[in-house]
Amino acid sequence: MKNGTFLGWSGSGVSKKNVARIFLKPGAWRHRRSIGVLEAGLRLLAWFLKVPGYTGSDVKRILVYELGALGDIVLLVPFLRRLRAYFPTAHIAIAGRTGGGSLLFDQGLIDEWIPLRIPFALSWLWLFRSAFGLRKRSLDLAFAVGWRGDLKGNLVIWLAGARRRVGFGYAGGEFLLTDVVPPDFARPHVADRNLQLLEHLGIPPLNDEEILRVSPQDEEFATELMTLHGIVNDDLLIGIHPQAGSPVREWGDERFAEVARAAAEKFGAKILWFSDPAKPKPTPANLEAISLALPLRQFAAVVYRCQLLLCNDSGPMHLAAGLKVPVVAVFGPQRPEWFGPVGEGHKIVIRHDIWCRPCGDNCMWKEPYCLSLIPVEQVMREVEDVLKNVPNRSLRAAF
Repeated sequence: MKNGTFLGWSGSGVSKKNVARIFLKPGAWRHRRSIGVLEAGLRLLAWFLKVPGYTGSDVKRILVYELGALGDIVLLVPFLRRLRAYFPTAHIAIAGRTGGGSLLFDQGLIDEWIPLRIPFALSWLWLFRSAFGLRKRSLDLAFAVGWRGDLKGNLVIWLAGARRRVGFGYAGGEFLLTDVVPPDFARPHVADRNLQLLEHLGIPPLNDEEILRVSPQDEEFATELMTLHGIVNDDLLIGIHPQAGSPVREWGDERFAEVARAAAEKFGAKILWFSDPAKPKPTPANLEAISLALPLRQFAAVVYRCQLLLCNDSGPMHLAAGLKVPVVAVFGPQRPEWFGPVGEGHKIVIRHDIWCRPCGDNCMWKEPYCLSLIPVEQVMREVEDVLKNVPNRSLRAAF
């Protein structure tokens, strides 16, 4: 960095912050004028509203701001494991969407979940009041994590009065931070972006970067469910979750069912057809499968028994990958280099010739062609490739 200019772009005079907006959060570039207006007002507010400075004292209370859904929460687990290991006695709280904390409580990674809503219009006032109310906690350290790296997250941890505030500034609000972390363009994945915040503070990696664990109680539930449905240890078990957080990320029930039928016929696999208990969906016609709509913890325990999960770009994809279950994921509107499954042995099916990716799930066409143009045969090839490495003798003969 020289005079605020990214060295690789010095001839064009493009700052590293603007490069990050283009490559890591394109939407911020489109709204840069609005962001500039907001920043001007907040600079004035910051002049009047003082925040205690960082003193280098012991860290007793930590706040992590993450408004993401299930997948974002799973991708935050490696960050939280390192944070917990480095500050074992600190009180760690997360400010995020209502209902997202159960997974992290179960893993012993947080002490508190503070619900915050995503602000629209007048609810920004609610956000100001809620974040400002966190000042009474006397926070020592706060992070604005996740893929957003935006003005909103930096504003929340500043309003909360944390003495040390760590985040990215490429999408606005860097003046609200005590530590502005330069993004590493060679590591754009969200899980890596989170870890870069800790590396900036000198927090080292763990020897065992385990992501998720299944509790003994949930293991027992899974065992009873397997017995109920006549599933034994030698069975090849394939889970299919055809839903996603947004309909434009869904490849389609019937396409998934076609792959399931082919896998059952070729490999003798038993199929678990998962659906969200809040939005249960029936199993497609002419598909012999066990239909399940389970709460999060029980879903994780059952997925852990599968040799493969076939799914969309979704929270269940990240959950399975966090349990080290091989995943075949069909990607549409989003970039796998940002949000792909973490770990080895996973397969991503995607059309790389789609120019409108990423679209933020706001598809401009009558249907998401990035998904609908992916053929069943292409997905089946990836399923077969994963199954070649499944440690099951009866499968070897199928290839």
